[in-house]
Amino acid sequence: MIKNSTRLSLLLLLLTIPVFASYSKPDQSTTKSTEFSLNHVLDDVYALVDTEGVKLFKEENKEMDKELMELFDVSILRSKLEQFYTMLFYISKYTSIEKDEFVFDLQSTIKLLISSEVFTNREFPRRISNVYLSRHNRECPSYKVFFDSDRVVLDLKNGKYGYEIFREGMLQKAKALVFYGSFSFCLRKKGENVEAFDFEDVDIYGSFGSRGFINVDVNYVSVKSVEFHKGSEMALVKAKVSKKEFKTNEHTWLLYLVTRCICDKSFQPLDW
Repeated sequence: MIKNSTRLSLLLLLLTIPVFASYSKPDQSTTKSTEFSLNHVLDDVYALVDTEGVKLFKEENKEMDKELMELFDVSILRSKLEQFYTMLFYISKYTSIEKDEFVFDLQSTIKLLISSEVFTNREFPRRISNVYLSRHNRECPSYKVFFDSDRVVLDLKNGKYGYEIFREGMLQKAKALVFYGSFSFCLRKKGENVEAFDFEDVDIYGSFGSRGFINVDVNYVSVKSVEFHKGSEMALVKAKVSKKEFKTNEHTWLLYLVTRCICDKSFQPLDW
Protein backbone atom coordinates (compact mmCIF):
# COMPACT_ATOMS: atom_id res chain seq x y z
CA MET A 1 0.00 0.00 0.00
CA ILE A 2 1.28 3.47 -0.86
CA LYS A 3 1.52 5.66 2.19
CA ASN A 4 -0.55 8.84 2.49
CA SER A 5 2.67 10.91 2.55
CA THR A 6 3.61 9.53 -0.89
CA ARG A 7 0.19 10.41 -2.25
CA LEU A 8 0.57 13.90 -0.81
CA SER A 9 3.99 14.28 -2.43
CA LEU A 10 2.54 13.36 -5.81
CA LEU A 11 -0.27 15.85 -5.35
CA LEU A 12 2.19 18.57 -4.42
CA LEU A 13 4.24 17.74 -7.50
CA LEU A 14 1.23 18.11 -9.77
CA LEU A 15 0.13 21.32 -8.12
CA THR A 16 3.52 22.94 -8.67
CA ILE A 17 4.40 21.96 -12.24
CA PRO A 18 5.66 25.14 -13.90
CA VAL A 19 4.23 26.08 -17.25
CA PHE A 20 6.53 27.88 -19.68
CA ALA A 21 7.62 31.00 -17.86
CA SER A 22 9.97 31.80 -15.06
CA TYR A 23 9.08 34.28 -12.37
CA SER A 24 11.61 36.74 -13.74
CA LYS A 25 10.49 39.09 -16.48
CA PRO A 26 10.73 37.60 -19.98
CA ASP A 27 13.60 39.47 -21.57
CA GLN A 28 12.04 39.70 -25.03
CA SER A 29 8.53 40.79 -23.98
CA THR A 30 8.16 43.98 -25.99
CA THR A 31 11.34 43.88 -28.05
CA LYS A 32 10.67 44.99 -31.62
CA SER A 33 13.17 45.08 -34.45
CA THR A 34 14.17 48.39 -36.03
CA GLU A 35 12.15 47.28 -39.07
CA PHE A 36 8.87 47.05 -37.12
CA SER A 37 6.14 49.37 -38.37
CA LEU A 38 2.63 49.56 -36.92
CA ASN A 39 1.35 51.03 -40.17
CA HIS A 40 2.83 48.03 -41.98
CA VAL A 41 0.98 45.72 -39.58
CA LEU A 42 -2.34 47.51 -40.20
CA ASP A 43 -1.78 47.35 -43.96
CA ASP A 44 -1.15 43.60 -43.73
CA VAL A 45 -4.30 43.08 -41.65
CA TYR A 46 -6.41 44.85 -44.28
CA ALA A 47 -4.69 42.86 -47.02
CA LEU A 48 -5.92 39.54 -45.59
CA VAL A 49 -8.05 37.41 -47.91
CA ASP A 50 -9.38 33.88 -47.76
CA THR A 51 -8.40 31.09 -50.15
CA GLU A 52 -11.20 32.19 -52.52
CA GLY A 53 -9.78 35.71 -52.71
CA VAL A 54 -12.52 37.33 -50.59
CA LYS A 55 -11.20 40.26 -48.56
CA LEU A 56 -11.65 39.92 -44.79
CA PHE A 57 -12.14 43.68 -44.46
CA LYS A 58 -14.15 45.64 -47.00
CA GLU A 59 -13.17 48.97 -45.45
CA GLU A 60 -11.16 50.51 -42.63
CA ASN A 61 -12.42 49.80 -39.12
CA LYS A 62 -11.33 52.55 -36.76
CA GLU A 63 -12.31 50.61 -33.64
CA MET A 64 -10.05 47.73 -34.67
CA ASP A 65 -7.27 50.16 -35.57
CA LYS A 66 -7.43 51.59 -32.05
CA GLU A 67 -7.32 48.11 -30.48
CA LEU A 68 -4.34 47.03 -32.60
CA MET A 69 -2.44 50.27 -31.99
CA GLU A 70 -2.73 49.68 -28.26
CA LEU A 71 -1.85 46.00 -28.60
CA PHE A 72 1.41 46.78 -30.42
CA ASP A 73 2.33 49.90 -28.44
CA VAL A 74 5.91 49.13 -27.36
CA SER A 75 5.54 51.35 -24.27
CA ILE A 76 3.07 48.81 -22.84
CA LEU A 77 4.63 45.65 -21.40
CA ARG A 78 3.16 42.73 -23.31
CA SER A 79 4.40 39.33 -24.46
CA LYS A 80 4.50 38.27 -28.09
CA LEU A 81 2.30 35.37 -27.05
CA GLU A 82 -0.44 37.75 -25.90
CA GLN A 83 -0.11 39.80 -29.08
CA PHE A 84 -0.50 36.70 -31.26
CA TYR A 85 -3.73 35.45 -29.64
CA THR A 86 -5.24 38.90 -29.12
CA MET A 87 -4.60 39.89 -32.73
CA LEU A 88 -6.36 36.74 -33.92
CA PHE A 89 -9.30 37.54 -31.65
CA TYR A 90 -9.60 41.06 -33.12
CA ILE A 91 -9.40 39.74 -36.68
CA SER A 92 -12.28 37.36 -36.00
CA LYS A 93 -14.27 40.03 -34.16
CA TYR A 94 -13.97 42.83 -36.71
CA THR A 95 -13.80 41.03 -40.04
CA SER A 96 -16.60 42.00 -42.41
CA ILE A 97 -16.53 38.70 -44.29
CA GLU A 98 -19.95 37.05 -44.13
CA LYS A 99 -18.72 33.47 -43.92
CA ASP A 100 -18.97 31.60 -40.60
CA GLU A 101 -15.91 29.53 -41.45
CA PHE A 102 -13.09 29.88 -43.94
CA VAL A 103 -9.41 29.21 -44.60
CA PHE A 104 -6.99 32.13 -44.70
CA ASP A 105 -4.88 32.79 -47.76
CA LEU A 106 -1.47 31.51 -46.72
CA GLN A 107 0.72 34.18 -48.31
CA SER A 108 -1.08 37.17 -46.77
CA THR A 109 -1.31 35.40 -43.41
CA ILE A 110 2.42 34.65 -43.19
CA LYS A 111 3.19 38.21 -44.24
CA LEU A 112 1.14 39.55 -41.30
CA LEU A 113 2.68 37.12 -38.80
CA ILE A 114 6.15 38.26 -39.85
CA SER A 115 5.45 42.01 -39.94
CA SER A 116 3.68 41.95 -36.55
CA GLU A 117 6.65 40.10 -35.01
CA VAL A 118 4.37 38.00 -32.81
CA PHE A 119 6.99 35.22 -32.88
CA THR A 120 10.53 35.61 -31.55
CA ASN A 121 11.64 33.13 -34.21
CA ARG A 122 10.75 35.04 -37.37
CA GLU A 123 11.18 31.92 -39.54
CA PHE A 124 8.59 29.94 -37.58
CA PRO A 125 5.53 31.37 -39.44
CA ARG A 126 6.90 29.86 -42.65
CA ARG A 127 6.28 26.40 -41.14
CA ILE A 128 2.54 27.14 -41.19
CA SER A 129 0.70 25.53 -44.11
CA ASN A 130 -2.93 26.43 -43.35
CA VAL A 131 -5.06 28.51 -40.94
CA TYR A 132 -8.75 27.75 -40.45
CA LEU A 133 -11.25 29.94 -38.58
CA SER A 134 -14.73 29.02 -37.36
CA ARG A 135 -16.99 31.91 -36.27
CA HIS A 136 -20.29 30.09 -35.75
CA ASN A 137 -20.04 31.42 -32.20
CA ARG A 138 -18.95 35.02 -32.78
CA GLU A 139 -18.14 35.48 -29.09
CA CYS A 140 -15.93 32.41 -29.04
CA PRO A 141 -14.11 31.86 -32.35
CA SER A 142 -11.97 28.77 -32.86
CA TYR A 143 -8.77 28.51 -34.90
CA LYS A 144 -6.85 25.54 -36.23
CA VAL A 145 -3.29 26.05 -37.45
CA PHE A 146 -1.68 23.40 -39.67
CA PHE A 147 2.07 22.88 -40.18
CA ASP A 148 4.28 21.46 -42.91
CA SER A 149 5.31 18.49 -40.75
CA ASP A 150 3.73 16.00 -38.33
CA ARG A 151 6.00 17.30 -35.56
CA VAL A 152 7.15 20.91 -35.30
CA VAL A 153 9.24 22.24 -32.41
CA LEU A 154 9.37 25.90 -31.36
CA ASP A 155 12.28 26.48 -28.99
CA LEU A 156 11.57 28.84 -26.10
CA LYS A 157 13.86 31.86 -25.74
CA ASN A 158 15.47 30.94 -29.10
CA GLY A 159 16.53 27.60 -27.63
CA LYS A 160 19.37 29.20 -25.68
CA TYR A 161 18.12 28.84 -22.13
CA GLY A 162 14.47 27.87 -21.93
CA TYR A 163 12.53 29.05 -18.89
CA GLU A 164 13.83 27.90 -15.51
CA ILE A 165 12.64 27.91 -11.92
CA PHE A 166 13.78 25.92 -8.88
CA ARG A 167 10.84 24.07 -7.30
CA GLU A 168 10.25 20.74 -5.61
CA GLY A 169 13.98 20.16 -5.06
CA MET A 170 15.02 20.44 -8.71
CA LEU A 171 15.58 22.92 -11.50
CA GLN A 172 12.42 22.87 -13.61
CA LYS A 173 13.07 23.87 -17.21
CA ALA A 174 10.60 24.47 -20.08
CA LYS A 175 12.56 24.11 -23.32
CA ALA A 176 10.16 24.07 -26.26
CA LEU A 177 6.63 23.87 -27.58
CA VAL A 178 5.87 20.72 -29.57
CA PHE A 179 3.11 20.78 -32.18
CA TYR A 180 1.75 17.52 -33.60
CA GLY A 181 1.01 18.46 -37.20
CA SER A 182 -1.42 21.18 -36.17
CA PHE A 183 -2.84 22.84 -33.10
CA SER A 184 -6.24 24.30 -32.32
CA PHE A 185 -7.68 26.65 -29.70
CA CYS A 186 -10.67 28.83 -28.90
CA LEU A 187 -10.65 32.51 -27.93
CA ARG A 188 -12.96 34.66 -25.84
CA LYS A 189 -13.07 37.92 -23.94
CA LYS A 190 -13.10 37.81 -20.12
CA GLY A 191 -13.69 41.38 -19.01
CA GLU A 192 -10.81 43.34 -20.55
CA ASN A 193 -8.70 40.20 -20.95
CA VAL A 194 -8.47 37.71 -23.81
CA GLU A 195 -8.38 34.01 -22.95
CA ALA A 196 -7.13 31.20 -25.18
CA PHE A 197 -8.46 27.76 -24.20
CA ASP A 198 -9.34 24.24 -25.39
CA PHE A 199 -5.83 23.70 -26.80
CA GLU A 200 -5.26 20.51 -28.75
CA ASP A 201 -2.16 18.89 -30.28
CA VAL A 202 0.44 21.02 -28.50
CA ASP A 203 2.65 20.27 -25.48
CA ILE A 204 5.41 21.97 -23.52
CA TYR A 205 8.59 19.88 -23.54
CA GLY A 206 11.15 20.23 -20.77
CA SER A 207 12.49 18.83 -17.50
CA PHE A 208 9.91 18.89 -14.72
CA GLY A 209 9.31 16.84 -11.59
CA SER A 210 10.48 16.55 -8.00
CA ARG A 211 13.43 15.43 -5.86
CA GLY A 212 13.29 14.47 -2.23
CA PHE A 213 10.86 12.08 -0.56
CA ILE A 214 10.05 10.74 -4.03
CA ASN A 215 11.77 11.35 -7.37
CA VAL A 216 9.53 11.97 -10.36
CA ASP A 217 10.57 13.11 -13.83
CA VAL A 218 8.10 14.61 -16.30
CA ASN A 219 8.90 15.82 -19.84
CA TYR A 220 5.54 16.75 -21.37
CA VAL A 221 2.97 19.22 -20.01
CA SER A 222 -0.16 20.42 -21.80
CA VAL A 223 -1.67 23.88 -21.37
CA LYS A 224 -5.44 23.94 -20.90
CA SER A 225 -6.02 27.70 -20.94
CA VAL A 226 -4.21 31.05 -20.77
CA GLU A 227 -5.92 34.28 -19.72
CA PHE A 228 -3.79 37.28 -20.72
CA HIS A 229 -4.10 40.21 -18.34
CA LYS A 230 -4.43 43.37 -20.38
CA GLY A 231 -1.64 45.90 -20.11
CA SER A 232 0.78 43.55 -18.37
CA GLU A 233 3.07 40.58 -19.05
CA MET A 234 1.08 38.42 -16.65
CA ALA A 235 -1.32 35.59 -17.42
CA LEU A 236 -3.44 33.08 -15.54
CA VAL A 237 -2.33 29.68 -16.81
CA LYS A 238 -3.97 26.29 -16.30
CA ALA A 239 -1.96 23.19 -17.21
CA LYS A 240 -1.61 19.48 -16.47
CA VAL A 241 0.65 16.56 -17.28
CA SER A 242 0.15 15.64 -20.93
CA LYS A 243 -1.15 12.33 -22.23
CA LYS A 244 2.01 12.25 -24.33
CA GLU A 245 4.03 11.89 -21.11
CA PHE A 246 2.48 8.50 -20.34
CA LYS A 247 2.92 7.28 -23.91
CA THR A 248 6.60 8.22 -23.84
CA ASN A 249 7.79 7.53 -20.27
CA GLU A 250 6.98 4.94 -17.63
CA HIS A 251 5.08 6.11 -14.53
CA THR A 252 3.03 4.58 -11.72
CA TRP A 253 -0.69 4.09 -12.17
CA LEU A 254 -1.23 6.51 -9.29
CA LEU A 255 0.49 9.38 -11.09
CA TYR A 256 -1.62 8.71 -14.17
CA LEU A 257 -4.80 8.60 -12.11
CA VAL A 258 -4.08 11.80 -10.23
CA THR A 259 -3.13 13.74 -13.37
CA ARG A 260 -6.52 13.01 -14.92
CA CYS A 261 -8.17 14.91 -12.05
CA ILE A 262 -5.79 17.73 -11.14
CA CYS A 263 -5.04 20.85 -13.15
CA ASP A 264 -2.33 23.30 -12.06
CA LYS A 265 -3.25 26.99 -11.93
CA SER A 266 -0.64 29.75 -11.72
CA PHE A 267 -0.42 33.51 -12.28
CA GLN A 268 2.85 34.33 -13.97
CA PRO A 269 4.65 36.10 -16.81
CA LEU A 270 5.07 34.07 -19.99
CA ASP A 271 6.21 34.29 -23.58
CA TRP A 272 7.58 32.24 -26.47
